[in-house]
Amino acid sequence: MRLIPPLLPFLLWLPLAASGQPAFDAPPERSTDGGFTLAWESDETVVLEQGTGPDHGDARIVYEGGDTSTVISGLPDGEYRFRLRAADRDAWADEATVVVEHHSLARAFGFFSVGAVVFLVLIGAILRGRPRD
Repeated sequence: MRLIPPLLPFLLWLPLAASGQPAFDAPPERSTDGGFTLAWESDETVVLEQGTGPDHGDARIVYEGGDTSTVISGLPDGEYRFRLRAADRDAWADEATVVVEHHSLARAFGFFSVGAVVFLVLIGAILRGRPRD
């Protein structure tokens, strides 16, 4: 019975040692469509904030909850900074920067043209290969 009291402080400290700060899990560095997934490792409720400047002066909270990832979409070209913290703490635990650079209009029309050619060839093959009566 004398072993229990010395172990009690260690057992009370154990959950605190197991819960570390949340951290991003391989955030993307670049996006060409304005959308991406941010994932992190955490056992706690987290706060994810998005800003455009290094000082996060224009930052806004984009996610708060217990999930371990969120989808960001609809961003125009630019550099976006994200930071993450546990909801019950004031200090930010991790930061990530993602650069959004959409495809050029010329490249988009190139993709469209290739798709149109493939579509027309497919329709031609279907019409040519059908049995005649």
